[in-house]
Amino acid sequence: MNTLVVINGSYHPDGLTTQCLEAISKKLCDKHNLTPVNFFLDDNIRGCASCRSDKHSDCVMWCRFEDQFQTIAHAIQDAKRVLIGTPVYLDFPSPKLLAFISRLNCLAEKTNREFFRGRYIHIHANAYVSGTKSTIQVLMSACEMLGFTIEGRSTTEYIQKWSDHKIRGGMTQEDACLLS
Repeated sequence: MNTLVVINGSYHPDGLTTQCLEAISKKLCDKHNLTPVNFFLDDNIRGCASCRSDKHSDCVMWCRFEDQFQTIAHAIQDAKRVLIGTPVYLDFPSPKLLAFISRLNCLAEKTNREFFRGRYIHIHANAYVSGTKSTIQVLMSACEMLGFTIEGRSTTEYIQKWSDHKIRGGMTQEDACLLS
């Protein structure tokens, strides 16, 4: 229960999202005495296909598709806090992070949102130019609907515009790993 599940929605394992998540994760773990459990989403993770609207009568608790989702969902079940991070794609989270989040709905529906009760979510978005606010808004809406607890200032964003480094959302120069 003293874990921070970190979910990286980037397509680049050594990219800016990873650097930012490492900095934020360290800060959260130090502040809340947590141990990080890191996940890099597989590129082929599937989104929800609304099985229950087909021949199936209802969603299966841990989803019918067997992939990385089950491992991460079980880690979330044992965690106190979750940190999700994504680069911005056309002012949206990465497609694979959206796919993963859509699958969490089966856990929300099967447990009347109890699965997520008492679990805190932290959201990070980074972009080269813009789009972090709309990306965070999409993720906050989805996470609130699922039943996560969103406390105070739980979002961070990082923007690198051309050669100008800008830090937003409570991240300081010490928190972020900046590109040179």
